[in-house]
Amino acid sequence: MDPAFDPLQIAIDGPAGSGKSTVAARLAHELGMVHVDTGAMYRALTLVARREGIGVDDAAALSRRLLEIEMEFVEGRIHLDGEDVSEAIRSNGVTSQVSQVSAHEQVRRAMVVRQRRMCRAARQGAVIEGRDIGSVVLPLSRCKIYLDAAVEERARRRLLQQGEPVDADRLERMREEIARRDRLDTEREHSPLVIAPDAHVIDSTALTLDEVVQRCVEHARAAVPAPVSHKEIHAWRFTMRSYQAAVWLLRLVFFRPFGMRVYGLANQAADRNFLFACNHISHFDPPVAGSVFRRELYFLAKAELFGGFFGRLIRHFRAIPIRRGRWDEQAMSAAVEALRSGASLMFFPEGTRKPAGRPGPAKRGLGILWEESGVPMIPVYVRGTDRLRRCLLRRERLEVWVGPPLRLHALEVLQKTMTAQQIHRRIGDLWLACIEELAERSEQEGGERG
Repeated sequence: MDPAFDPLQIAIDGPAGSGKSTVAARLAHELGMVHVDTGAMYRALTLVARREGIGVDDAAALSRRLLEIEMEFVEGRIHLDGEDVSEAIRSNGVTSQVSQVSAHEQVRRAMVVRQRRMCRAARQGAVIEGRDIGSVVLPLSRCKIYLDAAVEERARRRLLQQGEPVDADRLERMREEIARRDRLDTEREHSPLVIAPDAHVIDSTALTLDEVVQRCVEHARAAVPAPVSHKEIHAWRFTMRSYQAAVWLLRLVFFRPFGMRVYGLANQAADRNFLFACNHISHFDPPVAGSVFRRELYFLAKAELFGGFFGRLIRHFRAIPIRRGRWDEQAMSAAVEALRSGASLMFFPEGTRKPAGRPGPAKRGLGILWEESGVPMIPVYVRGTDRLRRCLLRRERLEVWVGPPLRLHALEVLQKTMTAQQIHRRIGDLWLACIEELAERSEQEGGERG
């Protein structure tokens, strides 16, 4: 997760006919990255099914076969087990069945795993486009772009792409077809087309292809993080000696006896504050996660903990009491004020502990804090805090994964069509998707790095 070893992944989403594939190919060429065409991947799986006699309605068999075959993109062309199938996947037979193959939730889940691995394997970076990339496939992407255009303009472009005359009748039929596809994409139960809260929205209705690509290039280059050195991380300053001493004591405990490992610490900039949003599986999550960041953090804790000596202690270490079970205006206002003043805050969006492996849902508090403070949000995943005895014996791993900072770029666009509650729910869904991707990376990579 260190930026030096985590190449930029550009996630492009948008409705049918918005130009995603064309823009993604141009952008990948411009930046020297791999173009991952998700549609071609589903077509390749469909081709395998047709060749091997796998039923397009057999989700389990399709998913198993997907994990066995080798797919790669070479100079914009898709190779299947070493064979260039770029033309074969465009046959009428594949076209007629690919929608059935891609409709299976089990297949889509397996394809997400495949697409993530493919993007991470592209050391020069990857541009990947589809309809659920920023929200499901790569929620941790530093650069998300949502391409849009008026339905009439998308219909005109699609006719030109197909080499058909752009007359009134054909234009109306294509407009109706694209509008129908939009409804299906946005209303489907699994992985619907949505605007990710941290996406840059580009309306290309009145823009040329070159203008769209240039805007994407600018967003991509701005998303490349400035390197944070080990020296800079260790130079973060504490204003309270007691807080600094507590952090060092906790680090000594968790790193030595329990063998804690941390990934992605350099995803933070040393010169600004963040809203750290962490999953919650144990009472030990606050001290474990808090010890990772060598800076003073505010955090919210249930009001029941603030009695007696322990209450005075955690209040001294910047805890803010919050009453659970109802909206606590005073606590949330204090948290927002801390963020606005330049402090960082550790927040647990689930509100209470959840079983390991079954995170969420996130409560509205995360969306409110992110929206009202304007501070970048960093997803944080902790593993092993619910099994510290096994971690002590090295039978389990104690890990903290720090994701990249996410910024609320699409807020103004979302506010035009969504209520505040709907926006906060979408923010919660994004955070949950980030936690699930970090958990997947922990499962796949943590042990190898350990």
